[in-house]
Amino acid sequence: MIFLTSFLSWFYSWKNKILIVIIIVILYFCFYPSLLFYYHSLGPSLIFYYKHFNQSLPLILLYTHNRSHKTRNNICRGTRNGGHVVNFERCPKKCQFSCQLQDFKQRSPLAVLFFGEDFYWPFQLTDQDRLSYKQRWIFWSWEAPINHPEYSRSRLTFNWTMTYRQDSDIIHDYGRYIARNLSYTIRDYQAVDFYLSNETNQSTFDVGKEFSARENKILWIVSNCKTRTNRHQIATELNKYFPIDQYGGCSLLNKKAKILSTNEFEQTLFKYKFYLAFENSNCQDYITGKAFYNALAHGSIPIVLGANENNYKNILPPNSFIYIQRYKNMSDLANQLRNISQNLYVFKFYHQWRIHYRLIVWPSNYFIDDLFCNLCIKLYEDEKPKSYNNFSRWLNQCK
Repeated sequence: MIFLTSFLSWFYSWKNKILIVIIIVILYFCFYPSLLFYYHSLGPSLIFYYKHFNQSLPLILLYTHNRSHKTRNNICRGTRNGGHVVNFERCPKKCQFSCQLQDFKQRSPLAVLFFGEDFYWPFQLTDQDRLSYKQRWIFWSWEAPINHPEYSRSRLTFNWTMTYRQDSDIIHDYGRYIARNLSYTIRDYQAVDFYLSNETNQSTFDVGKEFSARENKILWIVSNCKTRTNRHQIATELNKYFPIDQYGGCSLLNKKAKILSTNEFEQTLFKYKFYLAFENSNCQDYITGKAFYNALAHGSIPIVLGANENNYKNILPPNSFIYIQRYKNMSDLANQLRNISQNLYVFKFYHQWRIHYRLIVWPSNYFIDDLFCNLCIKLYEDEKPKSYNNFSRWLNQCK
């Protein structure tokens, strides 16, 4: 006790404080160069590792061989997004993202994503390679499985799904709509809205002006003529009764394909009252950017052909679309299209939703921070065990 009292008395002396500071400075300059040399001797890759990766944050690994251009270029390199890759800066929860296969064993990711189109090639991975029972293996795809049967050939056991299906664990949708009185969430910052007043959050869509300015025709931009649906036969028949202007790689209604540049594509989408939003597959919940971005976001009325009408009612804004199978024949449908084209009040009916709702859509499905933010949040909040016993049956809900 006497020794402690004497030490504290010495320590609190102002002269001794100065002496202690001098000793600390001398030790710093003596040992810092050695520590710095040791740090750099670890090599640039390890320096990068410690600089950019926080081991306390959950890691999401895209287990890809980078043979699909969607994963190699657009997701892992961000070339379609001007170099933007997945990040969680604006997400309320923080995770990390990697496309490096070696991270599967080196960093024990909490979530392992398997991208649908990568199943063209063998993974050389089995359920026995799972690192822990807490690790989530996730099937990810935004395409219809009926066109890519290799999606469901994997024998891997998936815990979660990340697809366009509304019953997926994480929904990778092509768009959504929200009430006008809801705030614009931080996770939707990459979305676009061509008819939004930033000051009032109200729609700037002028029904009378749009009614007068837009052509009384159907716009159809399509690249693939060969699909499992009969959309090309329907379009050919409809074109006999109501005019369709077709662009894209498919030249079904034209003698020659009319390819649009990026600027022409955007400008053309604003010119028509109707858009032919026929999907290439009739699958449950498979409603793509044809309806959301190409049609609704640009102010036209989508004419839709898909799984069933209730699907569209559940996913698209109310009274915003024309379901083709509601009509007995193409002549009846054409009569309704002419009625809409010539009657302002009928045209207004299909745009009434814009008063109460607004769209959340993206110009490309590679703007995916919103999607990965939802996945990151789920990793923090959902620890319940789950797996798909018959994944193929769940996935292939198509006609």
